[in-house]
Amino acid sequence: MKLLEPISINGMRVKNRVGFAPLLNMPAGDDGFINDQTVRWFESRAAGETGLIMTGTVGSSPPRLPAQQSVLGIRGIGIYDDKYIPGFTQLAEAVHSHGACLGIQMGIAGSPMGGRGPSPPPYPDEKHATDDLFYVMSGMRIPHTDVTIEDIEQSQDDIAAAAARARKAGADCVLLHCSHGGATGGCSFISPFYNHRTDKYGGSWENRLRHPVETIQKMRKAAGDDFPILVRICADQLLGKRGITLDDTMNIIVPALEKAGVDGFDVSQGDMIRACEGITIPLYYPRGCYIHFAAGVKQVTSLPVIGVGNIFDLDMAEKFLQEDKADIIYLGRQLCADPDTPKKYFEGRPEDVRMCIGDIGGCGNPCTVNYEIQEQPVPWTQAEKPKKVLVIGGGVAGMEAARVSALRGHHVTLLEKESLLGGMVSVLALNPLMGEFQNIVDYLTTQVGKLGVDTRVCRTVTTSDITDLNPDSVIIATGSSAKLPDIAEKIPGVLTHAEASRNWRAIGQKVVVWGIFGVELALALADEGKDVIVLSKGGEGSLGSDLSMARRWWLYRKLTDMNMPRETPDAARIWNPEMLYEVAVENITAGKITVKQSGDENTKRVIPYDTVIISQRFGERQADNSLFNEINGKVSEVHMIGDCSQVRGIKEAIFSANEVARKI
Repeated sequence: MKLLEPISINGMRVKNRVGFAPLLNMPAGDDGFINDQTVRWFESRAAGETGLIMTGTVGSSPPRLPAQQSVLGIRGIGIYDDKYIPGFTQLAEAVHSHGACLGIQMGIAGSPMGGRGPSPPPYPDEKHATDDLFYVMSGMRIPHTDVTIEDIEQSQDDIAAAAARARKAGADCVLLHCSHGGATGGCSFISPFYNHRTDKYGGSWENRLRHPVETIQKMRKAAGDDFPILVRICADQLLGKRGITLDDTMNIIVPALEKAGVDGFDVSQGDMIRACEGITIPLYYPRGCYIHFAAGVKQVTSLPVIGVGNIFDLDMAEKFLQEDKADIIYLGRQLCADPDTPKKYFEGRPEDVRMCIGDIGGCGNPCTVNYEIQEQPVPWTQAEKPKKVLVIGGGVAGMEAARVSALRGHHVTLLEKESLLGGMVSVLALNPLMGEFQNIVDYLTTQVGKLGVDTRVCRTVTTSDITDLNPDSVIIATGSSAKLPDIAEKIPGVLTHAEASRNWRAIGQKVVVWGIFGVELALALADEGKDVIVLSKGGEGSLGSDLSMARRWWLYRKLTDMNMPRETPDAARIWNPEMLYEVAVENITAGKITVKQSGDENTKRVIPYDTVIISQRFGERQADNSLFNEINGKVSEVHMIGDCSQVRGIKEAIFSANEVARKI
């Protein structure tokens, strides 16, 4: 197995080919020091048999410039002073105790034009996101601060000193971050999209590469020839010919940085401000969709290459290694979902791996499917006295409660009214765009089976059933239900979101999706050739307002005729449905729905339909707490979790299950 083969990088011996990708979400103290939570965060991945542990970007310079402050509001770790060395030593010792190597990522502060490219870009042939779009989608403006030559030179010296501190602290390598566009100075200096300087750091490729090249040379002088220095590069900004392209990377960037003295390449892609779906890749993309960028770099260098991008399973990682597309494979979000992924895989237990679902719902800050990834989880303890625990409802909340209760030593019975487990999550996963949601359903179904949970499906539970089972503790996880608006009751062709998802054959050719929550379903139906119109009572800014930035961005591009990233083949694109914003539904009759622009009686439109799908947001669904109300006070211990307590998302369902099951 190629994954188990060690690899050496300038004297650093990595025990296997699995790496933990540098992420923004590493915990830290407010004062920039590594704390116990930081150490636990990285050590847990090392304990799970990851060979190379890479930190997210640490502060190599004091925050002198506004451009050095994170617009994402993420607490940072400092390494710009010797006072931080003991914390990194503690971290290195913890990682090394499990046979793993520790790398420290550091970034070039500031950017050539203060974090902005031309806005809007003067490129009428390419509709790329601008600062204005970023503001629409995030509510944040990018801080603009000009960077002087003195600032550049100071940044280079700071990073060189930080690399020396990293070595002194016991780190095995450092990684210079030169990727992800306007979010990092290294990439934005290299990028023709951002860098419009007229001094020696702008203009030609040689000039635009000067800052990272000089930084690497100073790092080498400070840290020594025998200390590994890797560089994270942007193989393609996904901005077409106006940004960095793969050809640029292969023919110009890689040779220049190799000549400067780097020991390996970490190959990423995208632009945090204008193509964030290349970095935090949503579930709409295929797994491993960007590995060809690493493969391209492999063609032009003999140095080790790290590949990354939407890789969850190690079978795929092994395949990429065997095909010589990379030398090391990063797992990022997958190691948030399950830090023991490599260990379980190497032990022949892939079914025990809790797979990422790609929703980008925290990604370790916290993680949607892993309750442990948060600041103060309820501690894990074995049950002092085993109890008979009855869980009613087999959605993700009920299954997680059953899993945790059984792991703690309780005797668990799980009852579900449907024929299959999974609840609304399994329904949403029927959408081809949302298939990764099935990962958590499959994992929990497997685990409750392996733990011996007495699972019974097709069981509608009554109070007498509960009395007959005589449990010590009852956990109600009966979910929520959709209620049709009064004007849609008993109208032919009107379906709830769940009904439509379960029975696509019942959906006609002309479809009206009533509710912005259903936009992903609308896209999937449009891809099948349906004529789809989406009705939203909110404005354009409401699109995906309850989703992560990368998912919102992808949806926005799909639905506003913006060009998708250059690497997305035309054949893979989805035909856009028609979006009607700020409209109210006035009436529904058989085959016709009448809408009007909100507040304007003169803008009525009658839309013919075969099917109307009611897609309601969380707050519009109704918690099904009737069984709880019936038995509360009649049994000694009863709890509500998931949607029947409060209608929310997958993360809240799993977290509420743990909050209860860990205390029984």
